[in-house]
Amino acid sequence: KQWYQRRVAITAGITNNLRMSILFVILFAAVAAQENPILLASKDFLNDVIAEDKHLTMHYVIHNIGTEVANDVVVDDTAGFPAGEFEVVSGALSATFDSIPAGSNVSHAVVLKPLTSGMHNFVPAVIKYKNPSGDELVTFSSFLDNNPILSTTEYNRKHSPHLVDWLIFVGLCTPVLLIPFLMWHSSHSKYESLAAKAKKA
Repeated sequence: KQWYQRRVAITAGITNNLRMSILFVILFAAVAAQENPILLASKDFLNDVIAEDKHLTMHYVIHNIGTEVANDVVVDDTAGFPAGEFEVVSGALSATFDSIPAGSNVSHAVVLKPLTSGMHNFVPAVIKYKNPSGDELVTFSSFLDNNPILSTTEYNRKHSPHLVDWLIFVGLCTPVLLIPFLMWHSSHSKYESLAAKAKKA
């Protein structure tokens, strides 16, 4: 019985020590995180509709919510927009910032043109940066999931001015308006002719 009680006591001691070690590691990690720059990045497109051969504006905002400055910040989104599927119209898919002070933010934008249609997976951008000690840290932007890219034909069908439809509408309405006008004009001319003859008589 004494041996069993000693074993229980030893096991309880080991369990308590393990719990204290885990708690210490968590607290150490939390303190270390507070002493480092912490970057949160958002990635979004500013278009209401994404279509083939139409400009697509991507916007990135990077916030430093840590207590230290983030140095040598590099935003890279080249993996999200392959060269065979997108053309860069203005700006670049990567950007560098010398530093982002604690509590501040920076932004970046690039204008692209989709070359194909269909579903596209907007994967997160990669953000690399260094803390004041020179250690390299990595984080990722927000995730946009799959979004449809409309084909040119589908985009024109949904968003064109519908000139053809208007021309057909005008063509159908013209006889309805023109025939009564011609009848009125004919009767009015006959009336004026009779009135002129009556005055001469």
